[in-house]
Amino acid sequence: MSAAKGLAAAAFLSMLHSGYSAREYLLYSKSIGRQDHSLPSDIVLECLVSLAVMTVALVLGVGSLKPISYEAEMKRYSVDGVFSRPSFQVFNHRGRFLRPAAAQPALAE
Repeated sequence: MSAAKGLAAAAFLSMLHSGYSAREYLLYSKSIGRQDHSLPSDIVLECLVSLAVMTVALVLGVGSLKPISYEAEMKRYSVDGVFSRPSFQVFNHRGRFLRPAAAQPALAE
């Protein structure tokens, strides 16, 4: 497991913990009858820091990017591979209806 994946996993667990803490805090405030539903700054800070760490870890863990230009894609193929399109080869065409004698060979008697 690479360091970036481990860091992203730790940040994800930290974000889950901040969500659980926020839920527990709101349930506690509701149970004691407090009307203010704002979260404490440590829960908000934990969520923001884990979001930032996860973003950096995922960006660093992506790896090298591939070029998306047409020329870079076409360098992988040969001319024969580009111009051979078997889906356009039609063997069931109208030639046999235009010239029926040529479509059926003469029977040798």
